[in-house]
Amino acid sequence: MSDIFSGIDDVSAKKELADMIREITLMKVAIDNIKNSYDVSDENALLRKIKKGLVPEHPAYEGYLSILHIRDYIAHYRLKIQNFMNEL
Repeated sequence: MSDIFSGIDDVSAKKELADMIREITLMKVAIDNIKNSYDVSDENALLRKIKKGLVPEHPAYEGYLSILHIRDYIAHYRLKIQNFMNEL
């Protein structure tokens, strides 16, 4: 496993990078919590359950939308990390 912090000497830069990684981790946990609460593997499986009436539309659909939103947010943070690393 590579050390993402190698080559970064500035402590404040290491903290900023660690904070961004922490945010992604928390967002992934939030997605997992939603998936676990509906016993699904991904957002598409949740949507199928909603359409089949296997779970109540409310609040399941909000969970589905939350997963989509969080995935977009993770993509944003990954790009932010990539730009951050390129600037070092």
